[in-house]
Formats: sequence, C-alpha cells, structure tokens
Amino acid sequence: MSRRPEIGNVQLYPDRPLRESDRNGYMLKFYCPIRCQRIRRNCGTRDRREARRMQRDCRERLLNGEYLASGGAITEAQVVQAAVPAVPAVAVNPNGDGGPTWQECCERYVEHRRLRVREGSLVEIVSRLGIAERILEARQRELRRTAGLLMSEVATLECLEDLQRRLLRGEVCRYSTRSPNTVNTLMGAVMAFLRFCGSRGLIASVPELEKVDAEEVMKGRPVTEAEFQRMLDATPDVVGRDSAASWIFALKVLWESGFRVGEMMDFSWDDSRHIHPVWSKVSERLPTILIPATQKNGLVQEIPMLPGLQTLLGSVPERLQRGWVVELEGVEIPGTSRPGVFRPSPVDLKRLVGRYSNSAIGRACGVSETAVRKWLQQHDLPTCAAEAAGAEVPASEIRAMMGRAAVSPGASRTISRGRLTVEHVSRVIARIGRQANVVVQQANARTGRRKKFASAHDLRRGLAERLINAGVSAETLKVVMRHKDFGTTEKHYGAMRSAQSAGQEVLSRLSPTQQVSPQNSELVGGLVGGQKKAPQLSAEELLVLKSLLAKL
Repeated sequence: MSRRPEIGNVQLYPDRPLRESDRNGYMLKFYCPIRCQRIRRNCGTRDRREARRMQRDCRERLLNGEYLASGGAITEAQVVQAAVPAVPAVAVNPNGDGGPTWQECCERYVEHRRLRVREGSLVEIVSRLGIAERILEARQRELRRTAGLLMSEVATLECLEDLQRRLLRGEVCRYSTRSPNTVNTLMGAVMAFLRFCGSRGLIASVPELEKVDAEEVMKGRPVTEAEFQRMLDATPDVVGRDSAASWIFALKVLWESGFRVGEMMDFSWDDSRHIHPVWSKVSERLPTILIPATQKNGLVQEIPMLPGLQTLLGSVPERLQRGWVVELEGVEIPGTSRPGVFRPSPVDLKRLVGRYSNSAIGRACGVSETAVRKWLQQHDLPTCAAEAAGAEVPASEIRAMMGRAAVSPGASRTISRGRLTVEHVSRVIARIGRQANVVVQQANARTGRRKKFASAHDLRRGLAERLINAGVSAETLKVVMRHKDFGTTEKHYGAMRSAQSAGQEVLSRLSPTQQVSPQNSELVGGLVGGQKKAPQLSAEELLVLKSLLAKL
C-alpha cells in the first residue's frame, strides 16, 4: 500500500554542508499537489542557510495554498520573476499522465551509470546534466509552465536546439559565452541521457540533433623549452620561495614523463598498486614504468622510461625514494592589502560565537558570512546565534582582536591541507603558466575561444612534439602517450608528424647534397631509403603492386 501524501513535508537534500562532488547544490524534495507525486526542485544555491530558508518558504506555501495558486513557485521571488512575461500558462494534467519528470529519469540514469563508469566520469555527467536542468527550468519559467520538468517537453527538437543556443550564449556559466566544443560536449551528455530514456520507454523518441560547427583542434599547443624555463622561473612568485623546489620538481616530472596531473600524483616509488618505476637488474633491459588500470584508458600498461625522466629520478637521493615521487608543499598565499581584514584567534572566535551573529562577526573582521562559517567548521564550533537585536562588535574589541589575530592584515600564509588534490594542483600550474605569460591559445571571437595560458596538459603536448622531432614512430608515440586507440594519436599529432615527414621527403628529393640521417629518413615510413636511390620497378611489377593495393 502506497504511503499517503504529506502536504508540507519538504526535505532538504543533502542535509549537510556541500562537498566538492555535490555539483548540483541543494535540492528540495516534496509532494507536489499539481503533479500529484513527489518531485525534486533545485534551490539554485550552495549556501546552506539560504537553502533552509527556501525550505521553510516552500513548506509554508504548500500549507497555505500559495504554491498551488502560483502554479508551483516555491518562493515569492519565483512568483515575481514568473509574472513578468504575459504568456498564458500551460497546464499539466493533475493526474500525472504527462509522463515522467527530468528529476525522476535523471536519478535512474545516474544510478545506472554509477556501476559502469569511473567516479570522475560520473561527477562530470551529473555536473553537465545539472547545467542543462537549470537552463531548462529557466526556460520553463519564461514560458509560464507549471512545476515539474517533463521529459516529454524536453525530448523535442525545438527544446534541444533552444538549449544549444542558451549554452552558446553562456547561461549558467562563469564566462560570457561558451565555445562550440564545450557546447557539443554538454549536449553529448544530454543526448546520452535521452537515449537511455528512449531505450526504456520513458520518452516516445529521441530527436536527431545536429552538432554545433566546431574546430577539431587542440585546446592548447606544445610548450617549447624556452617557455618551460620561463614557467620554472615564475614558480617561486606563485607558490612562494619555501615551496618552490617541490613544485619545480613536479613540473620537471610532467615535462619529462608526459603524465597527466592525476597520474603524476599517483606516481609512487615502491607501491605496486600505483604507477611505479620498474628497475631491471639485467643490464640489457631498460627501466620501464608500470601503469595500472586506474589510468584514463583503463588499461594495464608498461611503457619505456624516457631518458630525461630516468635522469631526473636518479638525481633523488636513495634514502628519499620512498612513498610518493611528487610531494608538493603548501602554496604560500600573500596577505591582503585591504585594511581591517583579519582572522581572529580560535580563543577569540569561540568567545564571539555566543554573543554575536555570523554576519556581525564577518563585519568586524572585514570578511563575508560564508568565511565565518568556514572558520567555525574548521574549529568544530557551533553555529553562531541568530541576529540578536543587531548587536555589533565594539571597535575597542576589534582592535584588541587584531593584535591577537591568527592571520593579520598584510601577512602571508601557507595553505596546506595534507596531500593536495588533482584539481588544486592543476589550478596552481595554470597560475604558473599565466604568471610566465606562456600563451598557448589566442582569443578568437569567431570560434568563441578564449585566451588560454599554459597548463599541465600543454607540458604533455610538449613531450609529444619533442618525440616527433626526434623521429619517433607513430606507433611508439601512441605507446608513450598511452592513447587508447591510434585514432587519438592521429587526431592530435598526425598533422605535426605529416609536416615533419613531408619536409624530410622534400629535403631529400630537392637537395641531393643535403645529408639526411637514417633516423630522420624513417619518418616517411622507410620509403625514401636515406641517400640510396630506390630501384625502379618494371611495368609488370607495377601492375602487381597496383592489384595488391586495390585489394587492401
């Protein structure tokens, strides 16, 4: 027997502080009298206090009938926003036969993908679908449609093309626009979700959506040796003098290995469960690197250790060759120059909690209320009292606390929370590229591309370019770069390699006096033959060769 609906039973999910993996923010779950079923609505905020206020407003509107009268607005602000366009509302069948909602299908899809993709891929799926959901809900409000994002309304060509246009315009984005490649990636996640719904009969059909025209090129370019040296020189200015040595070593590991940041952080000296070097005791065998299936392509691989990486690892004293190869120290954050901004000592903070509100403490310290809540969480202190008659911290007490402050105005501090995350390391390396002014992509208004500075992946591209210039074959390049299939190598580095091969062939044909090394002659597949003249084929041999080529 089904549970009786409880009008006004509004649940906040998750009922805890958000983590980095909670990409969708806070959600409200409640019984909708319009849809006659339980639904989920996005609060549109990552502030827990704001989400709880919306929870109270939604409960009150459900109980006094304002939710039903407004067509499903959970707050008064949504009523005001929806009242601007004078478009007649589109009613939804109260019996619920309009079909399943986006939220219901999305929960099923995420649970389905949870067992089939890696955790990082699942986070990306949830994030992309969350962006699409927020844009589609805004579209619904503009069209004056009632609560519940129905899949039957989403799975139309008109709706999906409108979603494409809104993504390109930069809705729900920190930038003013999105690049066509980013839009195609986001729409790819939406179309995969729709195909899942179509295969299970949740929607009638899946529209055929045409991709946005985009250039199939790298998001950056290979970093040169001179540019890499500039990044090394700029590292102390970004991370601080005390931490610079560990970050310079990390950049050199990326430069000599071609690792991605996640792989570098998983590089161990002696733990076979992670990426680790294999030192052969036989002099004829070269050292290699064993990579488990946790890498991006999902394969267990053993690749040759490049000479530069071997030299770099050999420079580390043997007594230090334990644990992680790369141990990054905390990044030094320069102090703020704003007057009156400080962080009180734990003793002062504990004393303030029972007397003043979060906002009052924030005003006294020159920070936001969110910063105060983070301080309280770090010291396991209870939430401050509610606004108590607008009490403010006296100026004399503020001056006294500044003298005892844990972080004084203008003072620098080192951020260290144990082992740094992959995302944090990637951001710091991007800051180093910006500080060194290594531009790997110029802004292009026509294609929607923004100016981009060197990142960790551009160091990986730099290794590939050095290998190509050294005459390494495409098959060896695929092994070193650990691409899942040869198509990836050809897509990103085929043009560069073709240019080198063509240049060597033209040089050997047009400049007979020019010396071409046997190593470089292999760039054209060994067909040139170095300085030796290739024998001419007879007419019969040419016919046999043509017939063989026709059968391929």
